[in-house]
Amino acid sequence: MEVERKEKLNVAEQIQHMKNKGIKFNIENEEFAAEYLTHNTYYFKLKAYEKLYNKSPSGENKNKYINLEFAYLRDLATIDSLLRKKILSIAIDIEHYLKVALLKDFNNSPEDGYEIIKELISKNEEHFNNELAAKLRGRACSDLIQKYKNNFAIWNIIEIISFKDFANLYSLFYTRNKETFCVKKNKDKFRGEYYYLINPVRMLRNAAAHNNCLLINLNKAPNVSFNFEHKVSKFLGENGIKNTALNKQLSKPVVHDFCVMLYLFSCIAPKSAQQHTFSELRELFLNRIIKNKDYYKNNPLISSAYDFMLKVINVFCEILEI
Repeated sequence: MEVERKEKLNVAEQIQHMKNKGIKFNIENEEFAAEYLTHNTYYFKLKAYEKLYNKSPSGENKNKYINLEFAYLRDLATIDSLLRKKILSIAIDIEHYLKVALLKDFNNSPEDGYEIIKELISKNEEHFNNELAAKLRGRACSDLIQKYKNNFAIWNIIEIISFKDFANLYSLFYTRNKETFCVKKNKDKFRGEYYYLINPVRMLRNAAAHNNCLLINLNKAPNVSFNFEHKVSKFLGENGIKNTALNKQLSKPVVHDFCVMLYLFSCIAPKSAQQHTFSELRELFLNRIIKNKDYYKNNPLISSAYDFMLKVINVFCEILEI
């Protein structure tokens, strides 16, 4: 289906377009909005948060947003930005601690460190050649690639590969060494204790790193499919969160992946790192995020997601006694 082409709008026309859709400027006036749309953000990004609000189904205001202020959109964009930065920070730490855990197990395995990398590269040689060639032209990894490009070992290639390629390496290592590390009954399916938690974190990390709007997915279409992590739901249920809330909120991919990220972080990060991170996260939720809580008191979609995510954060804070 071809998308209808839209007319180019200058800032004044963008504001008029919002007014035509029922968006009001009672809290922050049009002059402020024009300044903000000129210097702080752009219209397409800001208006994405409209999706979290309902339109009037009938009457003279049919198809216009109900009780939606420009200030609400701006506040949501700010909160989303703060969350993306925090998510990115946690995801980077998760990648680091997964590498620490993998190398710890590698040191207790019969692997020599070289043969596994040969197998990893052989599975998709063209991809790795392209990846290494691109990074060789950069500044961050070029020295490492130049030095080891014909003889990579597990302990140096993890400094170079992407999170996705690392996830494949993680899976390959535990598949090759399942007799040593698998404590589960079904060894044929064992690819590492945390393998199935990596992809949701990677997806969330990529969205945050590319500055994608996250909160607009609180109202995600029901036909979007993803791998639901029952282990995380079970853990949260055992720590006091009701099944009704779990079923409702974890059906939203962005909330689900956020919870998976926190759970995985709690599994692999040192206690001191967890205490620092969860303290900062709780402070963000208890202060800046609810700075303008009155904006959302009539929006159960947003307020219920906030309440749920705060409860999840508090679960980890209580376990850590912070």
